[in-house]
Amino acid sequence: MNNIAITHNPFLVETEFLINGHSPSESSNITAYGSKRLQLWVEQIFDDLQALFNGSNYFFIEFTGVESDFNDIKEAANNAIQNGMCIELKFNPVAPAEERLEKIKTLMTRVSEESPRFADYLANSDLKAKQDFEDALNNDFDAYVVATMSSGKSTFINAMLGQDLLPAANEATTATIAHIFDDKTQGDAFYGERFDSNGNLIEHNNAVDLTTMKAWNADSETKTITLNGNIRAIKENNNVRLVLTDTPGPNNSQDTEHQRTTLGFIQDSKRNPLIIYVLNATQLGTNDDAQLLRLVADTMGKGGKQSKDRFLFVVNKMDMFDPERGENIEEALERVKSYLEENGIHDPNLFPVSARMAYLLRKQGELTRAERNDKTNIADLLLEEQSMVFPQYMSVSTSVMSAMQEKAQHDEALQDQSMWRALLNSGLPGVEAVIDEYINKYSFPMRLNRAHLAMTAAIERGMQEAELIKQLEVDEQALTILQSEIHSLKARRDQGFNTQAYKEQLKQEGRDLPMDVHNSLNELERNVYARIGELGDTFSGDVSIREAESKVDVASKEIKFSFNRVINEYEQAFVRSQEIIKKELHQEYQDHVAALFPESSTLELPVFQALKQSISAISLDIELNQSDISKRSVVSGYRTESDSTWYKPWTYFRTREVAVYSEEEYVDLHELWKERIIVIRNQFGSLKGDAIQRIKEDKDKLIDNYLAFLEGEFSAKFAAILADLEQKVENQAQRENAIAQAKTDIDEIRVIKQELEAILQF
Repeated sequence: MNNIAITHNPFLVETEFLINGHSPSESSNITAYGSKRLQLWVEQIFDDLQALFNGSNYFFIEFTGVESDFNDIKEAANNAIQNGMCIELKFNPVAPAEERLEKIKTLMTRVSEESPRFADYLANSDLKAKQDFEDALNNDFDAYVVATMSSGKSTFINAMLGQDLLPAANEATTATIAHIFDDKTQGDAFYGERFDSNGNLIEHNNAVDLTTMKAWNADSETKTITLNGNIRAIKENNNVRLVLTDTPGPNNSQDTEHQRTTLGFIQDSKRNPLIIYVLNATQLGTNDDAQLLRLVADTMGKGGKQSKDRFLFVVNKMDMFDPERGENIEEALERVKSYLEENGIHDPNLFPVSARMAYLLRKQGELTRAERNDKTNIADLLLEEQSMVFPQYMSVSTSVMSAMQEKAQHDEALQDQSMWRALLNSGLPGVEAVIDEYINKYSFPMRLNRAHLAMTAAIERGMQEAELIKQLEVDEQALTILQSEIHSLKARRDQGFNTQAYKEQLKQEGRDLPMDVHNSLNELERNVYARIGELGDTFSGDVSIREAESKVDVASKEIKFSFNRVINEYEQAFVRSQEIIKKELHQEYQDHVAALFPESSTLELPVFQALKQSISAISLDIELNQSDISKRSVVSGYRTESDSTWYKPWTYFRTREVAVYSEEEYVDLHELWKERIIVIRNQFGSLKGDAIQRIKEDKDKLIDNYLAFLEGEFSAKFAAILADLEQKVENQAQRENAIAQAKTDIDEIRVIKQELEAILQF
């Protein structure tokens, strides 16, 4: 049997593999996994091991890491065992992510408050380090609830809230996005605010109730609502605050921009927010569902296991089935699974629930007569029929199974504690336990990694500055050489960055459209035209006017959906393009800094190496800011902002256009489509053209920002570093004091570094 030792640190994103006591070869696939998240390689690891050992099927795996990652190893091992492999597992657990997060937050807060110099290093870090620091301390965790018509989405959310707050209206008519922030200080009340399409506050209310929400939803001026109150199903946690977002139906007719926002939540593979997709177990197969599920399937196919874990398919209204009527729960769930597989979603995470049961058990205040009857009848069904115990159908770890029972038994929202088993059987505590697991598995390690990156950047900056001063502890001859070289360095700088020729050359060369982005745009175009072609194939033959109107309505919704999906993917292409160009400009910057320090024996002295590192480390912040960017509709924080966009609004053909055929008995669908296809293709062609133009404009602005950085911020910081150095070279007392302080700073920074490593290392 082959012995494989795997040590995976999700906080540093590092993995060590030992194969029969030896590291794998550099050319091995397994070696490439060393710097990747476990969820990106865990599904392939046993195939790779089998290939490495020429088809051998016998492995002993010793895994060291956190429990949630071991559960993924165990799941992959079980799949491999089903395929004929023989695998034994051993688990060496380490301290969990949340425990480490608590420690690192304390460390970050303490050093920021008690070490002004370290706080200064952090304040002067680049934008990415600052953002990493903020992200590490940000407790908010997003979970978006998505559904099409009649799924019981509002009931599902109200069951988590423990009160009747969201109107149980037809989801397709809901035109607002509601962000619900868990706030345990609020008691039973929710306070809320509503905003218009430009993010302007319309109204604040300290006691929002169902009546308020109905009125706000009915007002066409309302585009976004934020609510703050106690999400009673979630226990208080100092390290996380759940933000539950109720999204509009994907084919909302009142606000087409909201569809794009909802799609954007699903397509967001950078933040990977949790998506709770609510399905109606009794009514599968709507066209709205099919469109949305195809998008989900495409998103799940990218990014490894996390891309699958982030989608929870909640199968609601399971209480509508009754085994006494011969209705089989397993068969019902198989139909759901088959339906999802038909739409490209394989091995979905299914969570059968009765949101109605959980809602009635947790609802505060008096129940109506109808509610009391429902509560009694559904509870009897869930407690008497073994097949109606919904957690048994959930594919979850033993730790999640234990957690959901713990949640049900000690549920603070449960009005009658003796009914905890009915709550457990409703399945909702299972969904809530999986949300907790996702946070532990992905959110906490990600925040620890951000904290590590932010603090490491500040530590490196501090060490560079202190080391430069410390290296001044040299003899007079070396100081004289240093003064001479500083003058030469200034001259080389003036001949390099400051020359007009360099600036003109950089502008003329520009930066081509990155090949990765170019290929993505072409693939987007191919996919869109393929889908349009499929739609066109359905437009044939003569049909009645009513049938033609129905066809046009379906096609227009489908094309609008594709249009909004493509806009979001172009938005992602903008970000990728900027990242690639910024990386190229950063390399350009490093090359020119290196040119300031030509190879010579003098410049090999430690003081010059420290000086070179200090200049190279000047933060190259050339991000595009709001003044650089024409406003476009993007999801920003918890509101959708904007009116003007980089793209032209979609003017898809509508049902009313069929009216021109009202004099005729039948409509020739082929002719109808032939007239419209030119307009459709032109609009998608214009969209791609606008996107490419936008990318080119962003590229030019980044180059302009880079040149402005060289003339402004770099020049000032370069001059300040050299002036400070010259002053200390000339003034012995000041130099000696600075060297003493630098040594103290280095010792302090090393202590902080050791504390950081002690928290994150195994």
